[in-house]
Amino acid sequence: MRATILLLFCVAIAHTKHHLHPRVPIINLHGAELLTASVREDENVLTTVPELSIVDETGPVCSYELTNGGGGAVPFEVQLVDKYTGAAVIRVKDALALDCKTPEYNLTVTAIRCGTEGVHSEGVPLRITVRDTNNHAPEFEQPWYTFSVDEARIHKEIAQLTATDADCGHPFGEVCEYEITNGLDNFPFAISNQGVLRNTRPLNYTQAKSYILTVVAHDCGMKRSKSALITINVKEACVEGVSNVPERISYAPGSGAKTLFADAQAHSCQQRSECEIVGAEAMVELKMAHVNGGCSRQNVFGADNVKNCGLSPAHVDLLGETTSGSAEASSSSESNEENEVAEAGEGQSFDGHTNAIIVPAHAIKGLIPEKFTLSFSMKHERGDKEQQNNKQNILCETDDFTLNRHHFSVYIRHCKLEVVFRREYGAAPEFRAAEWRWALPEVCDGAWHSYTVLFNGVDDVNVMVDGKGNRHDERNPEILDDWPLHQTKQQTTRLVVGACWHGRQQQMAQFFQGRLSNMRLLVGQAESEEALTCAHRCPEQLAFSGSDELTDGEATILNAEQSSLHLNASSTASLSRMLQRVAYVNSREQPLQGHRQITVSPAVVCAQGKKVDLPSYKSYLFVQKPAEPEISISGDALTTADQHALKVGTSMLPNIKITVSQTGPDGEVGEATSASTLDWCKVHLKPSRDMDLEYFSSPASIIAGMRIDFEHDKEGILLRGEESVKGYLDVLSKIHYFNTRPESYSKRIYSVQCAMQKGRILSNEFIITMSVTPAQVPLPTDAPVTAPPLDVLEKHFEPAFDQLGSSRLQNILEMDLPRPKALLSHHGYDMGQGAVAGGAVAVVVVVCVGFLLVLLVIGVLKMRDAPVPKRHNRRQKKSVQEASMAWDDEGMNITVNPMEDVEKNGTAEEFSDDDDTDQDSECSFHEDEEMSEDDDAEAEVLPHTENRGQNGLEWDDETIATTRSYRV
Repeated sequence: MRATILLLFCVAIAHTKHHLHPRVPIINLHGAELLTASVREDENVLTTVPELSIVDETGPVCSYELTNGGGGAVPFEVQLVDKYTGAAVIRVKDALALDCKTPEYNLTVTAIRCGTEGVHSEGVPLRITVRDTNNHAPEFEQPWYTFSVDEARIHKEIAQLTATDADCGHPFGEVCEYEITNGLDNFPFAISNQGVLRNTRPLNYTQAKSYILTVVAHDCGMKRSKSALITINVKEACVEGVSNVPERISYAPGSGAKTLFADAQAHSCQQRSECEIVGAEAMVELKMAHVNGGCSRQNVFGADNVKNCGLSPAHVDLLGETTSGSAEASSSSESNEENEVAEAGEGQSFDGHTNAIIVPAHAIKGLIPEKFTLSFSMKHERGDKEQQNNKQNILCETDDFTLNRHHFSVYIRHCKLEVVFRREYGAAPEFRAAEWRWALPEVCDGAWHSYTVLFNGVDDVNVMVDGKGNRHDERNPEILDDWPLHQTKQQTTRLVVGACWHGRQQQMAQFFQGRLSNMRLLVGQAESEEALTCAHRCPEQLAFSGSDELTDGEATILNAEQSSLHLNASSTASLSRMLQRVAYVNSREQPLQGHRQITVSPAVVCAQGKKVDLPSYKSYLFVQKPAEPEISISGDALTTADQHALKVGTSMLPNIKITVSQTGPDGEVGEATSASTLDWCKVHLKPSRDMDLEYFSSPASIIAGMRIDFEHDKEGILLRGEESVKGYLDVLSKIHYFNTRPESYSKRIYSVQCAMQKGRILSNEFIITMSVTPAQVPLPTDAPVTAPPLDVLEKHFEPAFDQLGSSRLQNILEMDLPRPKALLSHHGYDMGQGAVAGGAVAVVVVVCVGFLLVLLVIGVLKMRDAPVPKRHNRRQKKSVQEASMAWDDEGMNITVNPMEDVEKNGTAEEFSDDDDTDQDSECSFHEDEEMSEDDDAEAEVLPHTENRGQNGLEWDDETIATTRSYRV
């Protein structure tokens, strides 16, 4: 009892003591110095390390308190989980968000004991770290940027673009990449990872005046920003000079005027205080000395210039007329335009010793008179002092024998052009001008120049150089006077090119050293200066087509050769317009192929009168090769002929067509057949013909009226000669093919080909295949029923082809004479009237056979009634035949007896009885075996042409039919 009471007393005392002094909570750090926690920006709950709790038996606690030693707001709160253990969770307060910009919080945690007294534990430090998340995208400073750049330059940095990210540090707070999102292939811009924008190639203001780019930024977490727009304006560069001058220009012959600078634009950047631009100018020059010496001095007296410029056609070409009149003379140079080379052609070279040239006496009759015109082209070097001291005669007329008098000479000494003209005996005995000396810079400059001496009497002598007159003054030319020549018995003279003939020594002297060409002499008159100026105009020249558009302050100046054009303009814009009107013209039908250099040298004129040159430009004009014409042969590639047609002759090319086409400067192809000529055409058999069986006939009468020769060979037939296409067609369409044994061929292949321009241009080889079919000769409808077939009659009355021999038959085929109609049955065509109808031939043959049989019967009867010696019979037959074969002279225009040629070719022998001994089954016709060589026997003539009119022999059919003797 006493123990129980003591126990209750102790408990009461303890309870009373505890109530009076509550225990302080103790936060359990588990040996750590502080609590730590880590949380991401986008998280709301964080966990401490170690976990937030209290020491056992120190609770309960009803809450925790977080305080900031710095006095700032605390975005966290503690949610109690167990008041006895003190377990709790730290959370981010509602409506608040963490930001990495405050990466760390240093707080103090205090536990508060439950109860009214609210005992606080001792504060424990709490460090909370805020981790960054990629919750922000990069942003540019501006949504739209604008920059300007110069054209024609590569800028390493156009702009530095900057984008920022609201995230903190690496990786989410840093921008790692910039990107152009609308860049295509070959886009001229690029941006680096640091945001540096640049252009990758020079920009062209003409192509694009501005560009618009879209650019985005990426942070290191690959979060992409919104696009920023960037406008890049291209600034046109100020380029002095002329732009859009093409480096290469092509010129097609015959295309007329070719505009050279169609898009040219003149620019100037001379807007400086020292130069106020008040005008502009440009010099355009055409340089072509490497092609043909500038202007073609070789063709001054060409047919075109003679016609167009009014030059006299009586000029004598001294170099063309020259002959090698001495051992030291040489032939003249060719003046063919095709042989022209650089620097106006090579001309005739004179070395000073071995090649003086004598002009034949027939070229210039008599002495050179007091009125003449001498023109020549010359290339002469200055040479050394000794060479300058010596006379170098270009043309000299001196005595042929005994004396060395110079009647007339043109020579060079001390680089002066000198002319000597001595008046002959009988002239007025006065002291008159006899020698003229011109100091001309062109004489010794080593280049080609054209010289013309206009001699209109001793008081009127002038010299033109390159078609321009030479201005006279007191000292140029120097004129020396002299008396006339004295009388001598010597009358003949010698005219020499390149030296002087000294008759006393009988040798050449005073040699010319240089080159000469195009030397011509007009006797009896002085050529018109206007005509010479016209003839020296270049066929290639510059032209200006905008003369009607010129305004005040604008002008154009062309030099005499029209190879240099000076443009004066009021501004650079005006100069651009004038340059666009400059053209190139080449009047040659066959211009020399090659390139010509064209230079443009612009300049601006300042107000102070100063001229500022701008950069010059070179362009090359290429003269193309003239388009070659093309020849095309067409027609029937497949033909058919029966064996009978081949025996009597069949046309090989009945429907042949030859077409010549020419490509014009505009590229269009036009027909030029009517204006074209051919050089040759050939028809060749494939394989070669059998000379004993196969033959051709040619229309000789047509060929005789043309410039065509024909040749027959093993290959076929060749027509040669410059003739029109129509002329060749007429001949080719009338060539016939013969085959004496057509049954041995099933087909025959042959080709035709033609050429023009000296054989340089060939046509296609047109191949024809002729199919040979069996002979089918229908009987005439009006023929008697009992008439034998035509081929049988032919065998009776026609000689076989293989009996004639190839040589004689070919001669007959090449004759263009009408034939006796009695022979038409075999050859089957008449070039004038076409093939003879089979019925008509049969009728003629039957009538002739009947008539001959009657004569034969009568002859036999007479022989029986009045037998005579054999010699008498022959003489009687001869007289009868001579009487019966008399010609009907009325209406005939025979000029040649064609039978003479036939007899010369052995006709009598080939038609003798000896050749017919083995022909029992085939009866051929022959002249009577008793006919002597003096008889006027008729020979067979095969058809050769369609011309059977008045130009040929007119045969009397009746006479022929009744005077032929046939062996049956």
